[in-house]
Amino acid sequence: MDAFVDLMKGLLFGGLAIAFFVLAWMFLRLARIFSATEQTIKEVSEQVVPLLGKTHTTVDNINSQLYQLDNAVGDVADITGELDQTTTVITRGVRGGVINLSSATAGLSKGLSAFFGASSKEGEPVRDAAPEDGRSKGEA
Repeated sequence: MDAFVDLMKGLLFGGLAIAFFVLAWMFLRLARIFSATEQTIKEVSEQVVPLLGKTHTTVDNINSQLYQLDNAVGDVADITGELDQTTTVITRGVRGGVINLSSATAGLSKGLSAFFGASSKEGEPVRDAAPEDGRSKGEA
């Protein structure tokens, strides 16, 4: 029976030794995986960090351009408002001048007609506003 117990102890120690070696081999593989992962992360970090810096610079440039565009649009809006006001003032001035000129021309035409005694119909003299007998138009 001692031989059996010694054989079992030997098998147990052999099994533990094999389990130890399998476990050590698994830890070594896991260590290689972690090492490769760490190296990959370092390489990615070395490439991503400069890209982030460039992205930050690009976003700053875009914001600067948008600010300039916003100012330009504001200036155009101001110019458009001033142009509208100017057009309104010019339109009023020209309209008033045309009305005054038209009135003056009509008055001058009527005055010249009355002065030179032109007739409204050929052969008829222009009648005055008041009849010759001194009555107004409304009196009969």
